[in-house]
Amino acid sequence: MTHPDINPTPQFAVIGLGNMGAAILQGGLNHGILAPESVLVCDPDQTRLSPFVERGCQIGTIEEAASIPRVLLAIKPQIFPDLALAFLSQPRDRTVISVMAGIQGHRIATAMGAGTSVIRAMPNMPASIGHGVTAIAVSPETSDAEQAFARELFAAVGTVVEVQEELMFAVTATSGSGPAWVYRLVEAWIKAAEEQGLPPETAKSLVHGTLLGAAQLLTHSDRSASELRAAVTSKGGTTAAGQAAMDDHGFDRAVQQAIAAATQRGRELDGPA
Repeated sequence: MTHPDINPTPQFAVIGLGNMGAAILQGGLNHGILAPESVLVCDPDQTRLSPFVERGCQIGTIEEAASIPRVLLAIKPQIFPDLALAFLSQPRDRTVISVMAGIQGHRIATAMGAGTSVIRAMPNMPASIGHGVTAIAVSPETSDAEQAFARELFAAVGTVVEVQEELMFAVTATSGSGPAWVYRLVEAWIKAAEEQGLPPETAKSLVHGTLLGAAQLLTHSDRSASELRAAVTSKGGTTAAGQAAMDDHGFDRAVQQAIAAATQRGRELDGPA
């Protein structure tokens, strides 16, 4: 029997408790995938640590995290090189689940030392309310058990899809950055409605409600986005006039360029080949 004053050895470390790290950990705890007493949390911001300490997680250092067999990296890629040194000095068999944008699995494994296998994952912001979508890519040396654990962990915060790692740059631009594209559209949509005389709160309610309803219909309908759009668009009507204006101002091209630019930035974050 474990003595009540002695914490059990942590089996899972979370480094970085920003929006994404906190959402994933919260989902894992809420669904019973992670036992609080088995989790070590690392973040320089005490306010981020407090909610998880209250649930029974342990606070630790990067060096302590390096001794743990499973590690979630939820940090900015720019700080990874310095952090990796602590792991490099403590080689051991470990699985690292990285939600960092850009840095490829083989680079992570090399930087963190012998025995490191890597699962790359790209969740998105709606994971914070259990409606995220996460793409995962696993390295060949990752065991079936570790792959299953990662799938279960991310399924706790939404939908999981599996991709080849070479597609992760495009995934990051499509779904990782994707909520920002939606929010940008909503900002412009509300502003345009206000310019046509609608009060701000009315415009907000109409846009938010339309967006939510359209997304639900897209999810539950057998028809594609193109088919649903055609069903709304009467020849010579108001929707057709609006779509013609979108075409005139290069709406599709702007979306394509946004995703292309975000994909390229991911490659730049990975560094030279």
